[in-house]
Amino acid sequence: MRTVPVLALLGLGWLAFACSDGKDKSEVTPGNGSGAGANGSSGGANGTAAGTSNATAGTLNLGGSLASNDAGAGGDGAMPDLPSEVNVIITADNAYGFGYGTKTKLANYFGGIENPDSSDIFDCPVGNGPEQYVVPAADANAGGYLYIIGYADKSTTQGVIAKFFRDGATPVYTGAGKWEVCATGEDYDPGSGGPDRATIDSYIAKCNAGELDPATSSVGWVDTTPGPNGHLAFGEDNSTTRGTPMPGNEFLEVCEVEPGARWMWFDWEADRQDSSPFMWPGGSANVTKDFLIFRLGADQIPRKPPA
Repeated sequence: MRTVPVLALLGLGWLAFACSDGKDKSEVTPGNGSGAGANGSSGGANGTAAGTSNATAGTLNLGGSLASNDAGAGGDGAMPDLPSEVNVIITADNAYGFGYGTKTKLANYFGGIENPDSSDIFDCPVGNGPEQYVVPAADANAGGYLYIIGYADKSTTQGVIAKFFRDGATPVYTGAGKWEVCATGEDYDPGSGGPDRATIDSYIAKCNAGELDPATSSVGWVDTTPGPNGHLAFGEDNSTTRGTPMPGNEFLEVCEVEPGARWMWFDWEADRQDSSPFMWPGGSANVTKDFLIFRLGADQIPRKPPA
C-alpha cells in the first residue's frame, strides 16, 4: 500500500513522506507547489505528490485557526476538532490535488498526481490505483474548507472520487453533501503537472468574486442546481464495473472506496439530455472548462465520533 503519512517534527511543522510500494516505488515528498511534468519530480505520471504550505522550507504546517470572516460555510472559523487522524483515499480521471484552506486561499496542498492509464486510476492495491494520505488529527483544522483540484485529458472519461475518514466517524465522500465547483477554464493536460498553488489561490479569489469569463468558465462557484453557467455533477457510485463507458456507467470500480462515494465533475451544459458530463464529447477544445476547483465547507464535515 502506498500511503502518504504526515508526521510531526518537534518545533518544525509537519513533513509529508511516503513508504511507497505503489506505482513506481518513488517517495512522496513535500514540494513548493510549482507544478511538475510527467517525470513526476514534484508530481506527475509516476504518482509522486507535492505538498505545500505556509511553513518554512521542507516542512508542512497543517495546523492553525481562522478569523470568523474567513471561515467555511459553518461560520465557526475552523475545521472541526478531529479526535483521530484523517485518512484520505482519492483518485481521478486523470489528475488531482487536494488540501485544506480558508475561504480565500489554500492553507496546504498535496498536488501533482496524474494518472495517464486506467490502472493508475482504479487498480488495487491502493497505491497502484488510488493513493492514500494520512493527516494528523491535531492539524487537520487548517481552514474552513476542504478543496479538491481536478483536470483531465481530452479522451473517453473524466471525474474525481474520494473518501475522507477517521475511526468512529461518518466518512466524507465526494458526490455527497454541499459540494461546490468552480470551472476556471484554464486548461491543463496530464504531463503538465497542473496548476501551481499560486494559480489555484488566484482562481479561488476569482471564483469568489464571480468574475470569470462566462464563455469559458462557470463564472463563479456553482452547486448541483442547473444554471446558465453549468453546474456540479454527481455521477455514479462506486458499486459497478463496466465494459464500454456509457452514460450512467462511465467508470470501473475504484479500489478501497465504498459505494457511498460518487464521482464528481463539472457539467458545462445548461440542459443536458442523453449524454454525460463524465464522458469526453470529442474535439480538442476545452469544453469541460477545467481545471476545476471543488470545495466543501466545514459545516459538512462530521465534528465528533458518535458516542
